[in-house]
Amino acid sequence: MQHESTPPPGPRTRRTEGTRVHGRAERVVSAVLAATHEELGRVGYGALRIEDVAARSGVNKTTIYRRWPTKSELVAASLRAANEEQEAVDTGTLRGDLLAVVMRSVRLCQTPTGRGIVRMLQMERADPEVEAISRALRDRRQQRNTAMLERGITRGELPADVNLELIHDLIFGGIFTRLIQRGEDVSEDYAAAAIDTVLAGARAGAARLPR
Repeated sequence: MQHESTPPPGPRTRRTEGTRVHGRAERVVSAVLAATHEELGRVGYGALRIEDVAARSGVNKTTIYRRWPTKSELVAASLRAANEEQEAVDTGTLRGDLLAVVMRSVRLCQTPTGRGIVRMLQMERADPEVEAISRALRDRRQQRNTAMLERGITRGELPADVNLELIHDLIFGGIFTRLIQRGEDVSEDYAAAAIDTVLAGARAGAARLPR
């Protein structure tokens, strides 16, 4: 009896080939950015070496340089990736959104890597590259948090004439002064109480824009 031979695999089409390559590329990017984040927390910006990132990630150094030609580009991409999970927060309420973002940031800052990165951003700010990276991160967080507060206005959770910058500074400035500058713990109960206090004052008209 003659058996049918197994047909040879079909040709690699542009679509399937691209999918495979794209999947591998994503894994490479993820590995490199995670390794950069860990190295940054361990040694800081000035002492970070692409060779060490390559060794930690298992990715060839030339591959890293091909995608991120400079150390500052690589570090900026790594820090953006570490904060990306907060970009899509939408719990349905302003209080829930604020609490989720605050506590994710608190938990990140309480890890050994997170503490190392915070220390780096504080101690190496005289480096123009570090300052530029830090400023870009601050601007991104400010835009995200402002969008959150604007959603709260749309849902009627805040007055339309509220001073968003003031609310932002009172909540995030106060909590991160305690966490980072004073090195004190921020529990979820503490964060919730701070958020509730600021939002209650804003709803009562205490944070209106100047006329």
